[in-house]
Amino acid sequence: MEDFASHLFVLSLLFFVVGAFVALCLSRHAKWANIFAHSSALLGGGFGGAAAWLILSTKQPISITAWTIVSSAVLRFEVDMLSAYFLLVISVLAVAVSIYSIGYVTKYYDKKPVGLLSSGINLFLLSMIAVITVDNSVSFIIAWELMSLISFFLVMFEHEKAEIRKAGYIYIVMTHFGTAFIILSFLTLFLFTGHFNFQSFAQTAGHLPPSVKNTIFLMSLVGFGTKAGMLPLHVWLPRAHPAAPSHVSALMSAVMIKTAVYGLLRINYDFLGESPTWWGAVVLGVGVISALFGILFGIAENDVKRFLAFSSAENIGIIFMGLGASLLFRSYHEPLLGALAITALLYHVLNHAIFKGLLFMGAGSVLYATHTKNINELGGLIRRMPWTAVLFLIGGMSLVALPPFNGFMSEWATFQSLLHLSFALDHPIWKTVGGLAAAALGLTGAFVAGSVVKYFGTAFLALPRTSCAASAKEVPLSMRLGMTILALGTLVFGVWPGLVLSMTNGITESYFRESLTGQAILSIPFQHSPESISLGGVGAILLLLLILIIASLRAWVGKSYNQVDETWNCGTTLVPSMEYTGTSYSHPVLLIFKRLYTIEQHIDIQGNDTYSAKRIRYRLKAESGIEMKLYRSLIHGAIWLAKRLRTIQSGNLQSYLAYMIITLIVLLFWIRSF
Repeated sequence: MEDFASHLFVLSLLFFVVGAFVALCLSRHAKWANIFAHSSALLGGGFGGAAAWLILSTKQPISITAWTIVSSAVLRFEVDMLSAYFLLVISVLAVAVSIYSIGYVTKYYDKKPVGLLSSGINLFLLSMIAVITVDNSVSFIIAWELMSLISFFLVMFEHEKAEIRKAGYIYIVMTHFGTAFIILSFLTLFLFTGHFNFQSFAQTAGHLPPSVKNTIFLMSLVGFGTKAGMLPLHVWLPRAHPAAPSHVSALMSAVMIKTAVYGLLRINYDFLGESPTWWGAVVLGVGVISALFGILFGIAENDVKRFLAFSSAENIGIIFMGLGASLLFRSYHEPLLGALAITALLYHVLNHAIFKGLLFMGAGSVLYATHTKNINELGGLIRRMPWTAVLFLIGGMSLVALPPFNGFMSEWATFQSLLHLSFALDHPIWKTVGGLAAAALGLTGAFVAGSVVKYFGTAFLALPRTSCAASAKEVPLSMRLGMTILALGTLVFGVWPGLVLSMTNGITESYFRESLTGQAILSIPFQHSPESISLGGVGAILLLLLILIIASLRAWVGKSYNQVDETWNCGTTLVPSMEYTGTSYSHPVLLIFKRLYTIEQHIDIQGNDTYSAKRIRYRLKAESGIEMKLYRSLIHGAIWLAKRLRTIQSGNLQSYLAYMIITLIVLLFWIRSF
């Protein structure tokens, strides 16, 4: 079985390589480059998913040596339980996005180099797989940098637009800011272990001095947190996702940011070992802030892809809540609850990848049909694009965490973990923290529900507001098929949690010596209490009562007779301008939380008489306060410092030689101290 899994994994890599190479060769034939490259990516994802499933089901890791340069520089792929799980997530999205892309990329025929774009998708998938499977820090940094650069070029695909160039520059700056901290954390591990490979890190890093471990933890949190999009390091998310082609956005949001979660798990559980309680508290606090503020910033947006980008920050916050809870349970030696928390975060990694990929592809379908992402320019699409509307709604209900869709199960498991912080840990601080975190998760869900109502209602219901919405048509079959695969995934993983637990138990056994059953995701007894909260039993009873009530009311009231007529509007004609807009939905939230935003309002009154004006135009622009206040202050400070440092550029050769000699002396003293 191990050899068979190895062959499947190698085939997956080969298909991505071949797809990238052939797409470049067929760059003058857009249609064939599109079909061949994405078919190859589809096969690569299929073989990769099969290999991951085989490894997870048999719990037998594989090791493949790809290239030996010298004895100390070997490119080797090690696929253990953690790598296999993330490989499965990437592969599922690769299959769905590849099918979707065959139809979506046709919009670029005769306009853009389709061969380059299709080749980039294969290389992007290949680089992400390399990130989660290489076995030493040098290979990891190379793969990480390739992933960052390839995604940058994909974001800049339509570089002729100024806003896309700006988004790409911000993305590349932020991703290299994070990469610098990741490199520093690996270099620190190297200085104390003498090796670059992960096995040496795992064997010796657990015995490092506490101050060194704390430093590595903080550097890795900043480095990987930047790629994950945690607040306040999220500024690239709402810019890069709307700028990239929609199928690229789906991969970036669904799986690329999860590679950062993989990195944090690898460092915290495999390398650093036992941790102080404040590590879990910090991660939990970051998660709460990212989840709550991420969705508050998202609800203010009218660009559906910007909203989905902020929603990615919100869901990363939920994942970080699970990670923080698992670290806290580990520090207090609660293996069962630690296993529950880490299962919750892994479950949400998969679930978020599925429904966020579906939502980004749904947004891409709307853009494909209407050429706009602004929901205020849409409306009535449910009649013109019924398949897209239903599939987008399924993704939205998963995002809201409504049963029986998959978002509910993983968020329920996270909610359980946070409640257990209050019941299982004796310290009064954690009882308060657990309750507040659970309440924040519930409040986040309420804002997400309002956001989905806003975006689906404004874009798909009522009347078309513009001619582009009125003339929209359903997208090609391949795009609908790609979305349908993920929509089915939201149902399968929503009603069958045991399927996910069969894949995560190898990880929980490795980290906590515990394995969970499907019932555990629904109910785990609280401490000192023989009772348990059983979601399945309570849900079945409530569903039965609801059916009985509806049947009784139906029998009592009898058959209803409805007369459909035109909506009454005081005798005037209904026009689309009377509809609620996206701004109308979010305006009350903006007023309540106005300190979080930088708000600009413009009122234009046309006509001489203020009280009987012919037309009143109202425009509202809200931007994230973090971006406006924090980052602009940092930019101004950097510019001020750069101007002061220019004074050392005297143009004098002797001065420059003196700088070099002083630097050399300082470095020599620093090296001597080791």
